[in-house]
Amino acid sequence: MCNCLAIDVAKSKSMVTLISSCGEVLIDPYEINHSIKDFSNLLNRINKLKLENISVIMESTGVYHRPIERFF
Repeated sequence: MCNCLAIDVAKSKSMVTLISSCGEVLIDPYEINHSIKDFSNLLNRINKLKLENISVIMESTGVYHRPIERFF
């Protein structure tokens, strides 16, 4: 089964949430800036859950999604 990191991408910030394969919200939706600090904080939160098989799902928004794509 695959868990899903869902990202609603905007110009300089995005909304993120992590949902289990059963539909349980593991990380409530919250806003992050497109910065190494915020990306790293999100990754730390994910790593604390000790999950396997995580897919990152986001829209392709011109160039706005690229910092997130590169990080993950």
